[in-house]
Amino acid sequence: MSLTINSFGNNSIFSLFGGNNNNNTTNTFGLGNSLGDLALIKSGAYGKLTKAYYTKLEADGNSITDKLSKSPEKTANLNSVRNDTASLSKAADALLAKDKNSIWEKVETEDEDGNVTSDYDKDKIYDAIKKFTESYNDLVDSGQKNSSTGVLTQVAGMVTISAKTAQTLGKAGISIDKDNHLNVDEDFLKEKANMTYVKDLFNGTGSYAYQVATKASMTNTYASAQLSDITGRKAYTNKGSFEVSTSDMMNVFNKTT
Repeated sequence: MSLTINSFGNNSIFSLFGGNNNNNTTNTFGLGNSLGDLALIKSGAYGKLTKAYYTKLEADGNSITDKLSKSPEKTANLNSVRNDTASLSKAADALLAKDKNSIWEKVETEDEDGNVTSDYDKDKIYDAIKKFTESYNDLVDSGQKNSSTGVLTQVAGMVTISAKTAQTLGKAGISIDKDNHLNVDEDFLKEKANMTYVKDLFNGTGSYAYQVATKASMTNTYASAQLSDITGRKAYTNKGSFEVSTSDMMNVFNKTT
């Protein structure tokens, strides 16, 4: 599946995943539209219906039998997605770091005549941005191969952020190709780009790098949850916390109803 970003909006998200954005469509689980729903909940019928549904279907809408038969392929892809999100988060952290760990601190250099100048370490900055774009491209590729709506939505959102920032990225020597990959022009970045401008793009809360890192973190969360559904085991996120599987939630539901 290839993500396209022209005229990307709510309708595009629904179309991307084969859904329907018709305002007349009734929400299956809309509790506010009917007093009958309240009666179902009070009688316990609603809970039984939910249990029966999730006995046959997992969170992504696939039957358990179908999911298990495809689990090796799905597991491999989900692991790739999680590895790519971890790499992207690490690369973003290097760009977002502040104080003594910041690559944006100016350094003083002295030439052979004893003249001292203060400037950004452009080699270090280029290397950090290059790693960021490479990890970003890897996630775009692995994310598009995944069948999870959650993963696809977050990767599509990440691509959309880049598309909206394309003109700004261009001023830093970064272009977006037809595959939605980021490409860095090293000479432009080091010789022509305003480094203060580049810093604003990649450092600080709300910056481009921050927004992409947020999408990467959410992608990891969805991939981890789906992986735990397939394997039946809890999966660590890139932050070291556990994700809860559908089975875990249903076990709690069974004990409390």
